[in-house]
Formats: sequence, C-alpha cells, structure tokens
Amino acid sequence: MNLKKTIMTLVQAGVTLLLLWLLFHDPVRRHQMVQALHTANLLWLIPGFLCFGLVLVCGAFRWQLLMKVQGISLGWFRVWKLVMIGMFFNLCLPGGVGGDLIKVFFAMREAPKSKSAVFLSIIVDRIAGMFALIIVSAGVFAWFYKPLMSLPMIRAFLLTVTIIFCAFFSLIAMGLIIDRFHLAKRLPAKMPGHAAILDVAGAFSIYARDWKAVVAAILISMPLNAFIFGTAIFAAFAFVGNPGAAAMSSVIPIVNTISSLPISLAGIGVREGLFSVMLNSLYGTPVDLAVLISITGFALSVGWGLIGGIIYMTYKPADGGSVSIGEMEAQVEAVGHQIESEENSSSDRV
Repeated sequence: MNLKKTIMTLVQAGVTLLLLWLLFHDPVRRHQMVQALHTANLLWLIPGFLCFGLVLVCGAFRWQLLMKVQGISLGWFRVWKLVMIGMFFNLCLPGGVGGDLIKVFFAMREAPKSKSAVFLSIIVDRIAGMFALIIVSAGVFAWFYKPLMSLPMIRAFLLTVTIIFCAFFSLIAMGLIIDRFHLAKRLPAKMPGHAAILDVAGAFSIYARDWKAVVAAILISMPLNAFIFGTAIFAAFAFVGNPGAAAMSSVIPIVNTISSLPISLAGIGVREGLFSVMLNSLYGTPVDLAVLISITGFALSVGWGLIGGIIYMTYKPADGGSVSIGEMEAQVEAVGHQIESEENSSSDRV
C-alpha cells in the first residue's frame, strides 16, 4: 500500500472511530438500544437478509450480461461467486482496494485473453448501476419533495447528492466527447480524474454499438435498487416504533449515496449518522432507534459478505495459483494503463 492510500485509510479509520464514539458514548442511548433489541421481532430480518441476497443475484446477472457483449462467456454461478468474493473484500479491505478490483482480477484470470474487456465491463457495470440509482432517487425526491425540502439540513444533504450526480454526469459527458472526437491526447495528464475519464471513454468505444445491452443492464439495476430498499425496510420493521416503509424509502437514496463516498471505512458511522439525523428530523424517530435500524441493515449485508469470505477460501481460479492483494492491484492497474494508452493511440491515428 503506497503512502497516499495509507494516509487515506488512516483518515477513514479516524473518521469512523470518531463518528462511532459520537453515536455510542451516551450510556442512556446504549441502554435504549439494548431495550429496543429485547423487544425486536427478529423474524423480519429473514426477508431482509433474502432481499440483500437478491441484490447480489441481480448484480451477477448484470455483470454477466455486460461481459457477454464482449464475448466473455462465464457461467452465471461463476460470476455470482466473483460478486460474492467482491462483497467480502468490500467489507474487509480498507482504503482504496475494494471488491471491484478483486472481482476484476479473478475475472481476468477466468478470461486471460480478454483482460481489457473485463476491466471495461466493470466500469460499465458501475455506470449502469449509477444511472439506475439516479432514476430511482429522482422518483423518490419528487414524491417526498415537501418533507425533504422542509429542513435546511436535509436540503444540504440533497444538495450533496445532487453534486455527486452532477459530477457523475460530467464524467460521462467528458468520456463520451473524448471518445467521439478522439481527444485523449489533448486531455491534460494532471487533470483531476484523468484516468477515470479515459476509462469511461474506452468503455464508450466498446459499448456504444451494443447500447441495448447497456439499457438492459440499467433495467436489471431497477429491481436491484428495490431489493436494497427492501433490506433497509425489513431491518426497520424488526423494531417497535419504526418509522415505516414510506419514511425509510424517502431517506435511503440520500443515505446510500453519501455513505458510498470514501469518508469512512465501508461507510460505517456516516451511514448511521445520516439515518439518525434524517429520520429524527423528518419523522421524530428516536436517535437510538434510527442508529439501530442502520446497524441492523448493514449487518444483513455483512452476513452475505461473510458467505463471500467462505466462497473465497474455497474458490479455485481457472489458472490456479495464488497472489497477494498488492499483486492483484498492480495487475489490474496495468490493464487500466493499457486501456488509457490505447485511447491515446486512437487519438493519434485520427
């Protein structure tokens, strides 16, 4: 791990510990959480757990579809295993090394002649997921417009989400323009997001002719988002005094979008803080209950991550052998650099 990533990890760990201390240092609040757990109906966690499992099922179908576009034929069960392994590493690896990197590495070993294609497929997979999230979020914000705009703090959260979505659209637009007009060479090397823009441009150059597959990936992402909502809602239903499905639905897009930023480790602390502030401010949900709902929803995903860890321990790559996390990262980065070089070469030929 290089110095930049080490510092990033330390900052994330510090933010996580600070937020957890703020949420749990009050002994009265801890006692209230214990009381809420004693009266909880844990049977509601069964459908919640299954909902998150269906999130991963949809994710496997989406990624498999996008790899098929480029002639990579991996069986759905094999792809699902990679998704599960990625889920495990999302939870247990700090800093900048996440589940996507691990998924890409193992998929490259499954299709060694299509490494660039695998790399680009995960980029388009994330783009499709983000487009679906924006569509779902727009619908939720329109439906709950009045309550969400009623408080300055909630409006600030909405503004944050809007900025994130605008940054995403800007990235997509720049990638599209660079690919369409072959401008990779003219992009300043020190420009923020330089590598990401070239990666998106490379994805456009491959997937533009198969736009129907991208639309299908976005459509698959719609039920995926619904199951994410279901996980949090069923987690809430387990507790007496929960705010209800509508209230949960109104805050989930904001919480999930902001907590996905690399502020803390796996979003821990940020997620609980957002749920507590929003549910308490908008619907009067006690802070202790809101935090407990958030932790329970996250615990359901952790359960699937642990299953992913078991799969990882028993997983046998197509080419055999094992490498370190650092070597995985280096190999994936090398493919990313290769794609960027190809974009630059394409610009030269025009």
